[in-house]
Amino acid sequence: MRILYLCHRVPYPPNKGEKIRAFHQLRAIGARHEVDLFTLADEPEDVDHQSALAEYCRRVTVSRLSRTVARLRALPSFLTKTPLTLPYFYSAELAEEIRKAILLRSYDRIFVYSSSMAQYAENVDQVPVVTDLVDVDSDKWMQYGASTIFPFSAVYRREARCLREYERKVCERSASVLVTTEREAQLVRQISDTARVWVVPNGVDTDYFNPSAAQPESARPTVTFTGDMSYFPNEDAVVFFARNVLPLIRKSVPEVRFLIVGRNPSRRVQRLREIDGVAVTGFVPDVRTYLAQTHVAVAPFSIAAGIQNKILEAMSYCLPVVATSRTARGLSAEVAEIVETGDSPEELGAKIVRILRDPKFARDRGAEGRRRVAAAYNWPRNLQRLLELIENPFRKMARQTETPSEVEVG
Repeated sequence: MRILYLCHRVPYPPNKGEKIRAFHQLRAIGARHEVDLFTLADEPEDVDHQSALAEYCRRVTVSRLSRTVARLRALPSFLTKTPLTLPYFYSAELAEEIRKAILLRSYDRIFVYSSSMAQYAENVDQVPVVTDLVDVDSDKWMQYGASTIFPFSAVYRREARCLREYERKVCERSASVLVTTEREAQLVRQISDTARVWVVPNGVDTDYFNPSAAQPESARPTVTFTGDMSYFPNEDAVVFFARNVLPLIRKSVPEVRFLIVGRNPSRRVQRLREIDGVAVTGFVPDVRTYLAQTHVAVAPFSIAAGIQNKILEAMSYCLPVVATSRTARGLSAEVAEIVETGDSPEELGAKIVRILRDPKFARDRGAEGRRRVAAAYNWPRNLQRLLELIENPFRKMARQTETPSEVEVG
């Protein structure tokens, strides 16, 4: 089949959540079908990755996106009911390239990755559209609104309302809608009761995230958070942890250190270096270098949606994980069960202290976590599910929890 794949950011290198999922999708689809990728680059270096993606795609078209210009372009929409997300991710150049490609090439499917890219396929009626919402972004904006103060809270709530209505239209136009978790699927069903929604989870590369040797027990007790530190939920999580949880841990484990590992740390995150025992790395070429120094991985989110890849990677690396219950709800039941959860600083701190003080408990928890993650988040199996849906997007919906291979094809 000939497939047009629309993605809001260049899906390479696969070093952050949205890029990881899109990259693995492209690789799987490209192995079986002809794929034309159209995408946006909001970082200058992203343009240089076209050759890497050409290995999986017949054609790769990248349009540059200036974040400053994108923000300015979005401002007039504030006076309308249009989500700000749409003008932000709009490129007239990319739209024209897509229009010409649709006219010249008879696509069998259009694959839309994230709701922001659905605008480029709005006028296409003759080609089935498969939309991967990944997460339900309107829900995420609503969480932003609940976690910030005025005037930002008002802006975020407005975006949540407008985007929810747009997501409804996208779902109703799509032959199939994909999301990462059952929780996200339930949100989609609330938005549109006619949507054909399927859960296609992420995976984790257990060969790549595989500890080569046991950690030395004499190493300094280390708690680690990984992620893009310009992303507001990540920033909010590490600030909360460093200022509210870490001091409680230090009462029992004075020598503990907290590693914040990830690119683009904001000024707010960089200021955390002033706290004794906190290290902010910025960009690192290989996160495994820091996972190898880690005793506990943390995901203390107050804003969370979908699956946190950082949890899958840490568990694959045989690390025990401590997270808020909000974060764990996106995981499968078997995997969530092995994650230590807490919501108050006292609960989170107590869980971490127990792990740091009990090496055997930590090892057992880590080993079981890796086993469960490898079973539940298997890329080949989940990507096979993706291919089934692309090849037959009009599957009949039966029980809400069924996977594509369990449903009678209509």
